Amino acid sequence: MLLVACEEQLPPSPPPPGQVAGVGGAIAGLAGAMPSWAVGPKNVAVTPLEAYYNDGLVVSVANYDYIYSSGYVFNSKSRVWERFDLQGERVKDWISGEAVGSIALDSDRFKEGDNYLVVYACSKSGSRWDCNQNKWMLVKFKVLGSVTGEIPELANVDKFVITNPIRPFTVIGSTAEKDNFLDVNVIRYDARYREPNGLTVLVHVFDFLSRADVDKTLKDVLSPYVRNGLQKHMGNNVAVFLADNDHRTAFWTSGTQLVYVDTFDSKAANKEIIEAYLQKYPSDLTRQ
Repeated sequence: MLLVACEEQLPPSPPPPGQVAGVGGAIAGLAGAMPSWAVGPKNVAVTPLEAYYNDGLVVSVANYDYIYSSGYVFNSKSRVWERFDLQGERVKDWISGEAVGSIALDSDRFKEGDNYLVVYACSKSGSRWDCNQNKWMLVKFKVLGSVTGEIPELANVDKFVITNPIRPFTVIGSTAEKDNFLDVNVIRYDARYREPNGLTVLVHVFDFLSRADVDKTLKDVLSPYVRNGLQKHMGNNVAVFLADNDHRTAFWTSGTQLVYVDTFDSKAANKEIIEAYLQKYPSDLTRQ
């Protein structure tokens, strides 16, 4: 959604992170003292804070009047800042109230160990803007590397994901691993599908210990995506958004499972895969 506001109602645009070198400049000493242009995060959630290659991070910023619509993640392989988009109620270059974004972790961009991202947000204090001292909020997350070894839950993967072809797609792999949303532990079951023209769709089915854990995750992590992207499909509520890697993504809940369908295409979330999983997992997602 795009809203309109007068220039004087919006905060001044932020300087680029690491402005001495400019966006894309190498930042030395991130692991040590806080850079002069940065502060620690406030009202920023990154889920999960520790993740493996091929996982995705969800970045949520809330309780501000405006959040800058671009964040930056540090490419620790090439040592440059790379922009990622935040989504929400857009007001020119800003997002009103709360914003969410996602970052795909791949081995070409991130080294194992500590990595960093920054976001910028402001609230009006009297007649002045409080933008955390006009500094970017620096958030650290950890890349654990590649998943190695099997876990016992792998024996259950056929119960959670569809391992038969979903025409015109064939299954090219399935797996399972332990995962988490903040302090909520889950088992994640994955299946990857490909159709003859090369389109790939990756499905995650997150299995929670209880419905209370599902509802907590919706509230603490995913509620902005639901508010901004809720759609009806086959009579089911499905939340749809565009991830930072230009993949159109859909998700919904069903009992103690959360189904996440990642279509490797920016135009549309794949209908055949979504409908097959809605038959297996009817949505009980509601507006947050």
